[in-house]
Amino acid sequence: MKLKRIYIVFILVSIICLSYFLNTAFANEGKITDINVALGKDEISVSAKLIDGLNKDVEEAIKNGIQKDIIYSAVLKKKRSAWFDEDVVSKEVKYTIKYDVLKKQYTLITSGNGNKEKVIQNYDEIKTAVSRIENAVVSPKKVLELDEEYYISIKAEIKDTKLPFFLDYFLFFIPFSDINTSWYDSPAFKLEKANEK
Repeated sequence: MKLKRIYIVFILVSIICLSYFLNTAFANEGKITDINVALGKDEISVSAKLIDGLNKDVEEAIKNGIQKDIIYSAVLKKKRSAWFDEDVVSKEVKYTIKYDVLKKQYTLITSGNGNKEKVIQNYDEIKTAVSRIENAVVSPKKVLELDEEYYISIKAEIKDTKLPFFLDYFLFFIPFSDINTSWYDSPAFKLEKANEK
C-alpha cells in the first residue's frame, strides 16, 4: 500500500515536471514596453504595450476558431530596502478573442478595465487592441503612503480559454501558454505632500 502511494506521488511529480518543461520550452516570450503610471485624483492607473505577443502560431489558432485569452497582470509594489518589495494590490485585465469561422468576424470581450464586448471584422484591429492596456485602474490612490517609493510590475500571458479535455482533466494546475512574459517594472514613483493638496 505504501509503495503504491509512493508510485502515485512519483507519477504526479513527473507529470508536473514534464508539464513545466514543455510549457517553458515551447511558450514564446513577448515583452512589455512603454509602462506608464498615472496618478489621478483618486486612482492609480497604468498603460503598457505587449511586443511580439500575437505571433503567427497564435494568429493561425485564432483563425481556426480556437478561443484565446490575453491576460495582463499588474501588481502595485512598495519598495523596501531591508527585505523583499511588498505587494500592495494586484489587478488583472483580460481580453478574450473569439472567431466565428462562418461569419468571418471576431468578438473581443474585455474584462477588468470596463466590461465590454465588440465585434470586429479585421484581425489587425484585434491585434492592435489586445497588444496594449490603456489607463487600467490598478488601485485607489489612498493606498499610497506619503514619501514611500512604489512601482508597478506587469506581465502578460496568452493561452487557450479552454484546454483540451485531457490536459484540462489531468493537468488543471499547470498553466499552458502560447506567450508568458517575464515581469516588467515601471519607473518608481511616490506620493508627495504637494500631490495631496
